[in-house]
Amino acid sequence: MKKIIILSACLMMLFAASCSSKNTGTPKDSGRTEENVIEGTKPEHGSTTEETDNAPSVITAGKVTFTAVDRDGKAYDESVFAQYELTVINFWEPWCGPCVGEIPDLEKIYEEYSDKGLLILGVYSENTMEYDVDEILTSRGVTYPILKYTSDFDQFKTGYVPTTIFVDKNGNIIDTGITYEDIDGTMLVGSRSYEEWKELIDQYLGN
Repeated sequence: MKKIIILSACLMMLFAASCSSKNTGTPKDSGRTEENVIEGTKPEHGSTTEETDNAPSVITAGKVTFTAVDRDGKAYDESVFAQYELTVINFWEPWCGPCVGEIPDLEKIYEEYSDKGLLILGVYSENTMEYDVDEILTSRGVTYPILKYTSDFDQFKTGYVPTTIFVDKNGNIIDTGITYEDIDGTMLVGSRSYEEWKELIDQYLGN
């Protein structure tokens, strides 16, 4: 009976709000309850989160600089921020259920706010699952750019995916004030619903 209970608990964790490689509790000052943010799962193979168990970095201020390419080889760097009022960079992985689960909501947000100055950049590092990435993006009709992870993004490793940052048109990281354990409000941990994303975006772009 104990084994059945433990197995059931593990299966429930697969569908939690974030995927993690370390043991955690619930978020602080985020307005979210233990029911909708629960410890996620550790990937079986090499991934960004596995490399951050010891000392995840926390950004408190500064600018974002990076160079990366999308899945078609198109180059992106920090100059893209100047073209938009707000850029949302969403770090996700194809093996992470909560990451994949929120993609349709992010796409809907992108479609509604792109003409109001919003850019969403999805970033993933799992290059051994390209077929899965293809299937995920195609089936969910993703139109916002999807970039391949580079070491320039290492500073935003939290040990969790999805992790999301907001960047203004000058490349400055925006502190949303939403904290999660020892991770300050410059990085949002965990998946969010369409309504939650809309509430956040409206703070910076309005209706």
